[in-house]
Amino acid sequence: MAITPATLSQTDDGTPYAPVYDDVYHSRAGAIAQARHVFLGGNDLPARWNEAAYHDHFVIVETGFGLGLNFLTTWAAWRTQPEVTRCQRLHFISVEKHPLHTEDLARLLAPYRNELPADSIDALIAQWPLLAGGMHRLSFDQGRVVLTLVLGDAETALGQIAARADAIYLDGFSPAKNPDIWSDKVCQALARLSGAETTLSTWSVSGPVRRRLNDCGFDVQLAPGFAQKREMLRGRFRERRPHPNAASYGTPASHALIIGAGLAGTATAERLAARGWHCTILEADTLAAGASGNQAGVIRPLPSMDDNILARLTRAGFLATHQRLAQLAAAGHRVAWDACGVLHLARDAAQAAVMQRTVEATQAPEQLQQSVTQTVASTLAGLPLGVGLGTAGWFFPTGGWVNPSDYCRQLLQAAGATLHEHTPVDAIKPTASGWAAYDAAGRILAEGDAVVLANASQAPELAAPYSDALPIRPARGQTTVFASPPGPAPKTVICRNGYWTPAIAGLSTCGASFIVDDAAPDIRIEEHAENLQTLTSMLTPDSQALGTLPLPMDATLGGKVGWRPVVPDRLPLVGQLPALNMQAVASQSRASRSRVPGLYVNSGFGARGILFATLCAEVLACQMTGEPLPIEKDLVRAIDPMRYAHKKP
Repeated sequence: MAITPATLSQTDDGTPYAPVYDDVYHSRAGAIAQARHVFLGGNDLPARWNEAAYHDHFVIVETGFGLGLNFLTTWAAWRTQPEVTRCQRLHFISVEKHPLHTEDLARLLAPYRNELPADSIDALIAQWPLLAGGMHRLSFDQGRVVLTLVLGDAETALGQIAARADAIYLDGFSPAKNPDIWSDKVCQALARLSGAETTLSTWSVSGPVRRRLNDCGFDVQLAPGFAQKREMLRGRFRERRPHPNAASYGTPASHALIIGAGLAGTATAERLAARGWHCTILEADTLAAGASGNQAGVIRPLPSMDDNILARLTRAGFLATHQRLAQLAAAGHRVAWDACGVLHLARDAAQAAVMQRTVEATQAPEQLQQSVTQTVASTLAGLPLGVGLGTAGWFFPTGGWVNPSDYCRQLLQAAGATLHEHTPVDAIKPTASGWAAYDAAGRILAEGDAVVLANASQAPELAAPYSDALPIRPARGQTTVFASPPGPAPKTVICRNGYWTPAIAGLSTCGASFIVDDAAPDIRIEEHAENLQTLTSMLTPDSQALGTLPLPMDATLGGKVGWRPVVPDRLPLVGQLPALNMQAVASQSRASRSRVPGLYVNSGFGARGILFATLCAEVLACQMTGEPLPIEKDLVRAIDPMRYAHKKP
């Protein structure tokens, strides 16, 4: 996860210069002109955007983002093309080992405002991500231009990209100064991202680079170079390879049936709608009636010392949720939420020590995660917190709470989807052209080209006979809500064996219980008591009677019961369902690994619905449309329902 930002200088003529590589970022003859000649011209752009094969989207992969001038120049060229002669969505994927700090990016891009659209420069600076390792997806021009910035070493990061490149910008510091960016591993990774129509261009004509590209499947040729360089390289991949999303790719942008109108369902509709799909949502109850109807949910990552799958996935979900909330607000869909900060308190001194070492090991940006002492934590919360001596735990400055039901409403409005409430689905069945949903009487409720099961723990019931890949169980969760004042409330969200929110419209929430396979909907006094005990345990012993704590167990306490869909490994289930060969399973042989055409799932979020909803919806929408995925391949595999189809019966 640790990222070393760029340290910059400039040459006498003002050209940006990287001391660590002893090289300039671009030709002294002009970065924009170089980008147009070498990278756009070398890949026959923008002419190729008018080809029918690229009507839906076009994907560019770049090996060094630098100042972002190749991206900004490409975006500017795309903008100048008439809408009828360009791809509907432009994906630009770029790897950068040493990204710039925001203030450096703004300073170095300032001189280019006369050559490039100033609003695009401003938009890039405004969305520039926290410098944490991994993939960061930025969206521009109402989602029609998508930048996936991959922060990390190219030799490793390129192999984690799940995409098919239509064009490759092979860029970086000189092979003599930075040989890693031109290595065998990089060329092999670029080949794995390529297909028969993939083109490549670079300003380097180095003999070893040409040989590596040729050995990896690219036919390369010399072309007139830019400025003082007489020659450059152009290439085309010579092999045919299946699309990386071949299992799901090919569903036309048309109509999706979505079962469930909670966070998963509304987020999926919003992401598909952004790609031109119409969505019909069928909900057995009402919008956000389940756990998505709680007063507040917490958004914050869950770090680990080894930056494991869950840590990376929650970080990606946290950053994606922040971005989606900002995008919704910019479009007039303002969600009730607050980045008030989240404190995660240690249970004891041993855990506090581990949490401190985790911050040191991961070297996360302070805007994302910090270690805090007991004194600092108490000051941030505005309450005397009982966390022992020394390090108290973590503070996430940009974490906070989100109102889930309001989030669902705004996602639904942004999607323009058709919602049918009080419409329980008894069965789904394939049709000649897609799928249909039926009620208990066998009547068709709706039809679509594809169906997405976003109905939490009820998904396995509709997925039969493929439900073995969906080991989802319901976990009852009861929250406790009380007036504040007179009851106390922290200034930040506090987490430790539960959570406690600030006062929201005069009400504070704590909870929640977690009881697997308990379907009873009643509000229980004993669960209120457990929630309040968790709350009071966060305070120092001499302050647990602060305000009106402990609160009386009577009608002054509110709350809600919801059911979280949980999976054995506590990771989501997102993707196209496996087509299990039931006869093979019965005979104890391996199950078929093919997929069910048009049948998808987005569930298994557990208690992290807000954190995962928008990220998983983006993953699913990209899978359904064949677009580049927003997270690394190993994270995609970790949430794929196929992981349970592989398990022996």
